[in-house]
Amino acid sequence: MGRKKSRELIQGLREIFDAPVPDQGRKRRFLWAYPGPRLPLWQFVFIQMSYIRKRTWLLSLSLLLPALSAAYAVDGDVLWAASALAPFLGLLAVTESMRSALYGMDEFEMSARFSLKSVLLARMGILGLLDAFILCCFIPLCDGGGRISLFRAGLYILVPYLMTVTASLWLTRCFYSQDIIYGCMGVAVSVSGGNAFLHMAADFMHQNSNIVVWVSLSLFLFWKTAQEIYRMIRQTEELVWNL
Repeated sequence: MGRKKSRELIQGLREIFDAPVPDQGRKRRFLWAYPGPRLPLWQFVFIQMSYIRKRTWLLSLSLLLPALSAAYAVDGDVLWAASALAPFLGLLAVTESMRSALYGMDEFEMSARFSLKSVLLARMGILGLLDAFILCCFIPLCDGGGRISLFRAGLYILVPYLMTVTASLWLTRCFYSQDIIYGCMGVAVSVSGGNAFLHMAADFMHQNSNIVVWVSLSLFLFWKTAQEIYRMIRQTEELVWNL
């Protein structure tokens, strides 16, 4: 009899304290009905643009100057100058978008009005568009007087950029420390130097017959970059849950 009463008591406690199944429709209606100022997406994006440091904008845009100088001074090597600068463009984008995590301010930003996930996506999107603009400015300078197609020039610049972004995102995701910025700098320097070495020691890799290799490598790096961004966003959600 005692065991039966215990089981009944446990069953009763479960029925009382078990959380009900959440109703997502009621949750959305409650949030929309909650009084508070509404902020359009474009305004949110402009707010996040103001938080990106001015020196990041200036340094990113200043990378165009060496490429422009090379276009007039060393016509044949503009492409390799641009592809050597592309990793540093990726370094600036990653370190700026992950600044709150690198400086240990991510938990503070979790208590702000906007979720850390939204802030990260907005800053990554803004910096990604800035980098896309700069890379698109690089490409017309690198055709070598028509010797290299714009498509090939774009691949040779894009691959080192994506390599740096992917490796830097992995480092900042796995090692939450301000010192990891030096590791990201080492990645950018290594990719830039390796690209220059490939141009001098294995120039056959840049022949038109190997275009399939470069296309495959760029698609793989696109996928890895998207995967690292997804994992970074998932990690911020886990940090919110732990907090």
